[in-house]
Amino acid sequence: MITNSVSVNARTSKMSFKILTAVITVLFVCSVTVTTFAATSNYEVTVTDGEKSVSISAKTNNPLELVRQAGFKLGANDDLDLSSFTAGEGGEIVIERANIIRVEDNGIISYFVGYGDTLGDIFSKEGISLGENDEIGADPSKNVFDGMRVFIKRAFGVSISSDGESQKLFMTKGTVKDAIEKSGIKLGKDDIVVPSLDTPLGGLTDIRIFRVKYDTKKETQPVEYETEVIRSDDMYIDEKEVVTKGVDGEKTVFYTAKYVDGKLDDKFFEYERVTQKPVNEVVKVGTKKRATLASHKNNNAPISDLAVPADLKLDENGIPVDYAYCVEGKATAYTGDPETASGRTPMPGHIAVDPKEFPYGTELYVVSADGSYVYGYCVAADTGGFVKMGNTDIDLYMDNEDMCDDWGNRGVKIYVLN
Repeated sequence: MITNSVSVNARTSKMSFKILTAVITVLFVCSVTVTTFAATSNYEVTVTDGEKSVSISAKTNNPLELVRQAGFKLGANDDLDLSSFTAGEGGEIVIERANIIRVEDNGIISYFVGYGDTLGDIFSKEGISLGENDEIGADPSKNVFDGMRVFIKRAFGVSISSDGESQKLFMTKGTVKDAIEKSGIKLGKDDIVVPSLDTPLGGLTDIRIFRVKYDTKKETQPVEYETEVIRSDDMYIDEKEVVTKGVDGEKTVFYTAKYVDGKLDDKFFEYERVTQKPVNEVVKVGTKKRATLASHKNNNAPISDLAVPADLKLDENGIPVDYAYCVEGKATAYTGDPETASGRTPMPGHIAVDPKEFPYGTELYVVSADGSYVYGYCVAADTGGFVKMGNTDIDLYMDNEDMCDDWGNRGVKIYVLN
């Protein structure tokens, strides 16, 4: 293919130049201008058609007649060069045969007529210029011939971005793959090209190359321990004990990391290996139910789980012998709270009070007014919801709902010990 710009010289000899269309066949009128002279006497004329020349004794001054007498026929678009012919004196008549060529310029088809011209001459006269990167299917310096077909492919820009840089090149045809090959950029087997390699080029095309690399990585991760539960009937259902503390293990996880242009894009798990086994936690929980309040009826066994201080003396009815003062009032019961206002653990013996009446930490001893229940030794540890209602003095913590229901709202004697 010839891709250089065309530089041509104008013809010095006389010629006519006509354009034909691809659709309509037009009969051209010969552009020969004929001047008829009255012949005075015979004179010699040479008629030349290419490499063939015929000399005749002229009896007319009409060039067309002279050509006919010499045995030549003219086509519709042929022309005569009369620059070396003088009517009545003789000389040479040169037949210039018309050459019709077909030019397809980026899909646009045109027809042109030339007379002994080079392709460059025709392009120059018709204003057809070639860019540095355009491609032409013929040599502009060669003479045209009748029926000649010429194809021009115009170059268009292609931008290729890769490795943080961008370059521009010119193409007249091909695919994305062709453009990359022309650029000299080497592709890795995992690289991603957008648009795809088989995409035809057309107009301004922006090609992006993403470098893809894979690498095997490893990281350390914990192996969480499991909890084993042992049930024991020597503990209450709300009690538990950690027999063996759990310890997480450790494992090494291997995976393949995918990097696109140096940045982590994805991870693919491969396999893992446990390097340290976890120690399972063993917890013992109680299954023994606490006695309901009904089991304390008609006896002096206290409901409170708090141990009676050694210096607290009780009489035969389980009533404190020494105390600061006694308050007769009402008591309700509650259970299930996760914590107390004072920070003490919720349990039978840690009761709710009005802190203004019984400050946190006040030691008390509570017995039902009729003597049927003994709540026992207890400590003011929480604030009761009854404070705003004003119909209760204290709220007693119980082991379960059944005990709370059994207790209800009872009259009590509250012995203030300190």
